[in-house]
Amino acid sequence: MYIREAHPDSVLFTIRDGAETLLKITQTESAEKRAENAQMCSATLKLNVPTVLDGDDNRVNIAYAGWPDRLYVVGVDGRIAYQGGQGPSGFKVGEVEEWLKQNTKPKSAVP
Repeated sequence: MYIREAHPDSVLFTIRDGAETLLKITQTESAEKRAENAQMCSATLKLNVPTVLDGDDNRVNIAYAGWPDRLYVVGVDGRIAYQGGQGPSGFKVGEVEEWLKQNTKPKSAVP
């Protein structure tokens, strides 16, 4: 989930249109700009998971205390199955990976 900028006006190396560039990341004023920033973030961090956007009202960020980062697993029943600690110190990818290994079953191959 891409939420509002945690550090607006930071100057960062980003990947934009396939090339690394130094860019000032501003606070978004529209859904289109937030989507553009999310795409850049995903490309720069080489994420291989889908990225979705919080709305202009920041309801998801408020409900899940996503700032600055947090990991959740949502069960098939729509309820929170795993809630990681608030980042950056609580952002433990290895911990959620281990939780997933212990609490999910791989899909069996279809004959």
